[in-house]
Amino acid sequence: MRKYIGYLLGINILVILLLLWMVKERLHEFEAYHLAIAQESTSSASRAIAGFIAEKKRLVSLFATENPGLINQHAADPYDSDIKQRLSQRIATHFPDYFTFAVSDAAGVPVAEDFEGYVGDLCKLDLEKFASSGQQFPRIHPNHEVYHFDILAPLKGLNRQSILFISFHADVLGKILESAQTQGHQLILIDPTASHLIEVTSDGARINWERNDYRLSEDEKSRILFSNKVSDTVWEAVDLSEPELFSQFKNKLILHSLLIAMLFILVSIAMLIFLTREEKLRKKAERNKENFLAVVSHDIRTPITSIRGSLDLIKNGHTGELTAETLQYINIAVRNSERLVNLIDDLLDLQKIEAGEMNFNIQAEELTPLVSACIENNTTYAKLFNASCRLQVNAKDLIVSIDASRFDQAFSNMLSNAIKYGAPEDEILISIDRHDFYARVSVTDHGAGIPESKHQHVFSRFTQFGAEKSGQVKGTGLGLSIVKNIIEKQGGRVGFTSVEGEGSTFFVDLPIKD
Repeated sequence: MRKYIGYLLGINILVILLLLWMVKERLHEFEAYHLAIAQESTSSASRAIAGFIAEKKRLVSLFATENPGLINQHAADPYDSDIKQRLSQRIATHFPDYFTFAVSDAAGVPVAEDFEGYVGDLCKLDLEKFASSGQQFPRIHPNHEVYHFDILAPLKGLNRQSILFISFHADVLGKILESAQTQGHQLILIDPTASHLIEVTSDGARINWERNDYRLSEDEKSRILFSNKVSDTVWEAVDLSEPELFSQFKNKLILHSLLIAMLFILVSIAMLIFLTREEKLRKKAERNKENFLAVVSHDIRTPITSIRGSLDLIKNGHTGELTAETLQYINIAVRNSERLVNLIDDLLDLQKIEAGEMNFNIQAEELTPLVSACIENNTTYAKLFNASCRLQVNAKDLIVSIDASRFDQAFSNMLSNAIKYGAPEDEILISIDRHDFYARVSVTDHGAGIPESKHQHVFSRFTQFGAEKSGQVKGTGLGLSIVKNIIEKQGGRVGFTSVEGEGSTFFVDLPIKD
């Protein structure tokens, strides 16, 4: 029973380890999948925003080139409301999404006072930087009305240089992020030079996202899957995983794995209960078998031996002369009593082998004398069938590790089989050879042989092939099975070759003593 518990415990441990490995692999694949999504999303968003800004720069520069007169008029007289209104309408025609505009001098100082407060300090800083270097890197400018970004273009005329300044709603960038954002992810534009300041989200400018601090928190930084620089801006497109994206998937995997493991454990418990019941039945059957064998050994074998002894006395004339007919019946009774004794002996031997109770006294033995003695002991038996035995020693002085008495039992079984199933007046050839580290003893008869279709069953229990010759005590069909068990338990091997109609050769290989 412990063996079954050990097997089931080992299988359950293997299943649990396999499930843990599967959870790890699935989680790794899930993370890799979302990392690839983040790479694609940030790359797509950064390209789209960079292209959008570049197009705005081109259009603002083109507008400045195509409308120098009106812009210069406003620069020359910034407080003329009519000129300003006309310029505002023309800008709105070209840029419906614009927030405000202004014109500055060559130093980046607005030519008109900003009474509405639309041009903030950041706008002025960008104007000054553009005036000095000609470079512009858009960023989000906060405003009490609209969060926006600025696009600037130089303008020449009236013997002086001016700068056209147009501001656009930042929410338009949020729409670009929203189109590239996927489920379970957050696409955000940040300014990494300003302590990871959030500039735009998929909801638009950061003011649309209610929070106290618009810089990325440490938790948000830890959830960044990938980032991409937006060319010609201060921005960086970052992709953050949703807070519960990976933990939810991990918990789901663990839950499913636990359910599978619990199901497997329940099946194992059911199997254990079944096996426990079967083990009890097996032990009961084993006890019944042992009781039966005890009866066979003590209550059947003893009277049969007595019967055979009595029959031998009658057969040999100790009770008076017998008629020919009576002698015939007595011979039949003797043969059948011998068959019963042999059957009982074979059953007891098999029981000992299966129970591991057959003891072996393995020693170094010279092989040829053992074989010769066994042949001598079976000479009388061979004469019953008009058979003879011939020993051929091809390898002399072989020393083997063997239990001599058990070898005699096994070899006698092989020899008696050859005598029983050999040809009429057959000469049984026994040969001793060497095969690598084994000594081989072969027994060859010239009988009917064994059909090829029956070869796989030769060493099975209760197996008999062919017709036995007259006058022979019928076998039990256990002899070769006993031979196989005895030889293999001593480190040897058994085998045979047979051609139907020509005969059979059975052999045993015994380990040679070093």
